[in-house]
Amino acid sequence: MTYHAYLFEAKSIQSYILATNCLKEIVGASELIESLTGTILNDVINRAGSGLEFSRQGGGAMHLFSTNRQSIERIAVLWPLVVRQYAPDLEFVQAQGQGDSAYAAYQQAHQQLHNARNIPQARIPQAPPPAERSRRTGEPAVAWYKKTRKLDPNVDPQGEPVDAATLRKLDNKFWRGTALCNRFAPTSSRTDWPLNLTPKAGEEDDERNFPFLAEDYNIAIIHTNGNDLGQLLIKLSAVAQQRREQYILLFRKFSEAITAATQKAAQLATEAVLKPHRTQGVYPARPIVLGGDDLTILVRADLALDFTRHFLMAFAEQSHVQLKTLKQQLKLPDLPDRFTACAGIVYAKASQPLHLLHELAKNLCKHAKKCSKAQNKDNIPTSLSFHRVTTYFVDNYSDILKHELTFGNLQHTLECYALEPEQGLPLLDDLLHLHTLFTTLNLSYSTTRELLGIISTNVNQAPRRYQRWREIMQERNSKQLAQFDKLLLALGITPASADLPYTGTQKSNLRRSPLGDVIMLTAAGDTCQPNGQPTVTIEN
Repeated sequence: MTYHAYLFEAKSIQSYILATNCLKEIVGASELIESLTGTILNDVINRAGSGLEFSRQGGGAMHLFSTNRQSIERIAVLWPLVVRQYAPDLEFVQAQGQGDSAYAAYQQAHQQLHNARNIPQARIPQAPPPAERSRRTGEPAVAWYKKTRKLDPNVDPQGEPVDAATLRKLDNKFWRGTALCNRFAPTSSRTDWPLNLTPKAGEEDDERNFPFLAEDYNIAIIHTNGNDLGQLLIKLSAVAQQRREQYILLFRKFSEAITAATQKAAQLATEAVLKPHRTQGVYPARPIVLGGDDLTILVRADLALDFTRHFLMAFAEQSHVQLKTLKQQLKLPDLPDRFTACAGIVYAKASQPLHLLHELAKNLCKHAKKCSKAQNKDNIPTSLSFHRVTTYFVDNYSDILKHELTFGNLQHTLECYALEPEQGLPLLDDLLHLHTLFTTLNLSYSTTRELLGIISTNVNQAPRRYQRWREIMQERNSKQLAQFDKLLLALGITPASADLPYTGTQKSNLRRSPLGDVIMLTAAGDTCQPNGQPTVTIEN
């Protein structure tokens, strides 16, 4: 028997969603992507023929199999036409394969899909020079979009020129949709989530402003991704080679398990962190992507670290539940007990370009993964990295480390924090205890900031200033200074580093400090509190 496979994957989904800073368009794009592999796909499948089975469906992707060649060929012809109409300008790749089993058909199609990802796609038709352009995307406009309420009819009486993709995102059924938000809070309605980051005159009457704290317009973009799923899929493929008749079932159940773990973790984090901080019923966040083991969400800055921590820990717990069931149902004893995930958090002003902030968040997530793998590549620790953007130009994290956070051999960050103890990385809770010491016990925040500033300009003066600060603290509050020293010790700064609160000694090639991270959290207004006691004993 010959099996036929059709693989489809949308490309650059986050870039498509974050093409502009207009939150309404971001919401519309998120809902559009969320619905792409839902009812519209099922309608196409029903018209294409019978005998079609999914091993994956969701997150802008599908893997479809059948022993009926004509059904697969109809899908391969019809589905791209539907996508181009349903989601204008969305990039995607597709491929077909065949073999004596579903697994063999997938392998052939997957290789073609991999090759297709590297082939540039021409955009046709090209717009001529006289064409009107969308002012926020630069793409050729196809229509004028008029808001329902205009305070000044003399400004753009025709409305705003918008391109095809933007016009589609602004369709009422998308930007007023709740499919994605309901995966975070199942009982929420569309009026429970914000639609304006920077409210302006002329918006629709039913839009909700983002519930900032007074005049504090700090936001955070969070991106999380599971660890080592690629390696696990390779192991699952090896099992499928031995149990070829179960290939579709194995991968469908695995995909469903990962999706269920991610979604449940998002719901638990939303319930624990976001729901108690609603303002007039509006959540201080807006989901952007939730698919597979990926999560991207926009959160008010003061809640970002706490939400991320809750999600990462819940993901590990929920993956354990799902994998335990999967092991029993499909007799897969070699599956790990749980999955872990890493995260990147970017703090910034709401006016910053969101697509650049998102790229940095992904970069930070990759950096956290790299740091975690360096400690234990077989059982990657749950960890996170964060950064606060203070410049208009948003660089990648390696360049930020080199040009913004490192001066000589002194680096103002520990780069990555583990959420669980004894992982070989600095512990997030120890950093939060240090942050609490500065913010609630009135340790000299301004002096610490000044110390980092001196290091940035004149490293030679820094040890003398630091010693003077310690002398003053010893006279005024010796107990707080003792707490400070013990927390530094927990974060890897030993008594041998007496000249400055950095790891290593003066002769070390690179010395790191958590003080820059404390400054970042304070400046961003993050209010995350430690979960438990520090890893060293602190006397009150």
